[in-house]
Amino acid sequence: MPLSAVLLVLASTVLHAGWNTRLHRGSDPEVVIAMAYLFVGIVLVPAAVVDPPGEVLGWVLASSVSQGLYMGLLGSAYRAGSLGVAYPIARGTAPLLTGLGGWLLLDETPSLATVVGLVVLVFGLLSLAGLGTQRREKRAVVLAAVTGLCTVSYSLIDAHSVDLTGAMGYLSVVMVLSSLGVLAVRRPAMARLRPVLSESVVVGLGQGGAYGLVLLAFQQAQAGQVSGLRQVSVVLGVLIARESLGPRAMWGAVMVTLGAGLVVW
Repeated sequence: MPLSAVLLVLASTVLHAGWNTRLHRGSDPEVVIAMAYLFVGIVLVPAAVVDPPGEVLGWVLASSVSQGLYMGLLGSAYRAGSLGVAYPIARGTAPLLTGLGGWLLLDETPSLATVVGLVVLVFGLLSLAGLGTQRREKRAVVLAAVTGLCTVSYSLIDAHSVDLTGAMGYLSVVMVLSSLGVLAVRRPAMARLRPVLSESVVVGLGQGGAYGLVLLAFQQAQAGQVSGLRQVSVVLGVLIARESLGPRAMWGAVMVTLGAGLVVW
């Protein structure tokens, strides 16, 4: 893996851990994440005008629903529990489901690294889930786990869609529709929106920047290598949060990082 790709991915992990930490520390994470996605979607609107995703409108709607659920669930998980519990579970559930799905549903023969990764990942997730239960954050654990399921769903949809249409125009429409859907369901009053506008822009810039750096890394290295190295953000998120959760949280995050990396590599 070229050094330039490694540096791009590591920069992306810092941004990803940073915007999730900022979102968790905010007073209204459910609204902030929707506004952040709306901000990024609007910034990318010129790409949608130049190259509208008319070929994949059905997939656009499906991805919008999945991403809307992702936003709502992640924001609620962050309100309900610690970042050191919710963030690693949300990030780690997706590669766990992907690895198990390929093995059990698609009859793919897993490599030794994948098997070891799945075992380590399960232990890490169970450790963090147990910690969340001890801290009376069971709701955050469940919400974070379902968030991972939504991540798998929209990732599969998007991977299929961008082979048929322009990626940036597609992303713009999906982000605008999904965020508007979340805001329509939650119906926050204007007085609730004004205080979080600047915070939403910061989170949106972090989210968009992290994704952009990953796209650049994909051009220089294999997707599995990039995805595996991205899991470092789990440990970074726990470190940046500086929550007093004890060594169990850190070891759980490390196991999730190593396990997920082995599964997707």
